Amino acid sequence: MASLLIRSALLLALALASATAQDLPKKSGPAEIDLEPKLLLNDLPDVPIPGAPFPDSLTADQTPAAIAKLEAALARAKKNAAMRERLCKSGVMCKLEAEQGELTVVRLTRDLENARLKALQQDLAERRKEPPADDAAKKELQDIEVRLAAASATAQDATTKWEQAVRNAAEIRVWRERKLLALGAGSKTSLKRAEAALQSLTATPAIAPIAAPPPKP
Repeated sequence: MASLLIRSALLLALALASATAQDLPKKSGPAEIDLEPKLLLNDLPDVPIPGAPFPDSLTADQTPAAIAKLEAALARAKKNAAMRERLCKSGVMCKLEAEQGELTVVRLTRDLENARLKALQQDLAERRKEPPADDAAKKELQDIEVRLAAASATAQDATTKWEQAVRNAAEIRVWRERKLLALGAGSKTSLKRAEAALQSLTATPAIAPIAAPPPKP
């Protein structure tokens, strides 16, 4: 009888322990780092960076809501780029991933400034359809023209910086492919693709040797 009671008590204790273990919260893994969008240079072998529009690039839509969404995307990209840089310096992330974050910021800046420019162009075109009704309307039209001139210069500057960033990325890719090949970890095919991508950007007859990564603009 005592043996039966002991066995029953043990079974009850095991059942309670099993139920308690199931109710315990499971340990969650580390929080995921927002690394999107990934501008992996080697994903598309024929170009130094993806040529397709950025997911948050809304230059075809200049509504206030669309521009606000692009502004939010740029703010996220800047935070992401800063985080990538810190992780790169601490050895958690490679230099290439940090560069991808920087490219994202430059590209979104270009897209945002061009979207703002097109929005002002559309606004001005609509207002010019009818002559200004009074001096206040004339003044407002002049203000838009002044803002448009400033926006045009800003958009051009952002576009120039993007084009320079593309060229720098292509040059660095060639340099890396040559270093990898020299170390026996690369391939001649990858190097030729990288050189062809740079060639298409520079339109020069030959690719000059690159001894080290070029300085950032």
